[in-house]
Amino acid sequence: MTKENDSSKRNAPTARNDGLLKGLRHEIADLGDGIVEAAKWVGRRPLHVWLRAGVLIAAWFIWSLTAAHLPRGFFTTPTETARALADMLQDFRQLYLRAIVNTLYVYWTGLLISALIGIPLGLFLAAVPLMGRTFTPYVNALAATPLIALMPMVILIFGLGDGSKILIVTLGAIMPVIINSYAGLRNADPKLDEMARAYGFSRIALWRHVRLPAAFPVIMAGLRLGATTGLVTAVVADIYMAMTGLGALLIAYGNSFLMGNYLIVMLTLAAIGVGTTALLSAIERLLTPKPVRRRLYS
Repeated sequence: MTKENDSSKRNAPTARNDGLLKGLRHEIADLGDGIVEAAKWVGRRPLHVWLRAGVLIAAWFIWSLTAAHLPRGFFTTPTETARALADMLQDFRQLYLRAIVNTLYVYWTGLLISALIGIPLGLFLAAVPLMGRTFTPYVNALAATPLIALMPMVILIFGLGDGSKILIVTLGAIMPVIINSYAGLRNADPKLDEMARAYGFSRIALWRHVRLPAAFPVIMAGLRLGATTGLVTAVVADIYMAMTGLGALLIAYGNSFLMGNYLIVMLTLAAIGVGTTALLSAIERLLTPKPVRRRLYS
């Protein structure tokens, strides 16, 4: 019995070591499989995704380098900007969050109105050549008019509320929508119309299956341009009209030399613009027929 106990005691560490080695081999194999899967995932990502990531890293590096070489108070580092964001979010008055809500409400409402009015109007001017030739010069004149010149008149007539700001945003966003809707339909290939008529398409079917799909990409491009100009006019309206929203915070923080807060507002406006145009691009992709979608977005 004693010899058997001694033998079992000697074999126990060996069995434990074998179990540890086996577990270590399994861990190494799992790690290798994880690395292989990660490499495959990286290889499946489009090249532009990694280029975008590289641009962000380069922008972060340039930001940090610029902040390190400029005098204090002129610029802030990414860490100080993140700290300013935390302070703005913890502010009991919630000025930052209220400003975002106000600017988004004015901006998206004006953009929606510009789409609901501008697309049908542009298509109408293109579908009725006499109307197009009559009103196109006036549309171009309004598009070239600086909106800041119209603000005093808008304030006198409509006051300083959100309605006035929505009107200014609508005027800023609607011109690219009208012009692109007009151009998209006017520049459609006339041979498509001839072919559709040869196949006996009705007027409604002609518009639904030929003319509107042909003009659709140009119309969406006009909406994206309108989204860009609408955001600019929303900020201008914040500053020069009611002094509310992100534009008002931009002026307040800039005058107080709170550069961390100032950069947060700038980045927020950039994020709103990028998010809105990305949403419009997603809508365009969703509404594009599948064969065309695979050709354009594959």
